[in-house]
Amino acid sequence: MPYQPIDECDDRITIVVPASTLAVRVTAAAVRGVAETVLSSDEADQVEVAVAEVGNNIVVHAFDGVHGQAPGREFTVAVMTGSEGLILEFVDDGPPFDPASAPPGTPEESVARGGGGLGLFIMRRVMDECSYERAGGQNVLHLVKKRPATTPSS
Repeated sequence: MPYQPIDECDDRITIVVPASTLAVRVTAAAVRGVAETVLSSDEADQVEVAVAEVGNNIVVHAFDGVHGQAPGREFTVAVMTGSEGLILEFVDDGPPFDPASAPPGTPEESVARGGGGLGLFIMRRVMDECSYERAGGQNVLHLVKKRPATTPSS
């Protein structure tokens, strides 16, 4: 299903990320800073974790990165804010892979195989929406973190 925006975006920042786990960490921290402008600190922490998981998966799996790097490769992360929350758009030119429909690993499966494999589980746990499309030969992943509904004061 094509992505439907949650609302009109107030701001959009696009980051070109070199394919390395170090660049992913820096990007995740930067996105966290943007997330704090529309979400709580705890929610911004969750967004940072999701960005790190998706970014590392792109480097290691989509780009077959070795030792946390895929020299000469890059992907983009667009960060959009609006009154309803935060939208992330990851675009890479790796092989088609739909994380929105792939079965996530579970903590129990991770322990059984000696660790790892929880990226999809974590991404789905901390984000409110996840959608994928293949467009123009690229993977396009949208993640949404909505602001919690506020209750009127009595």
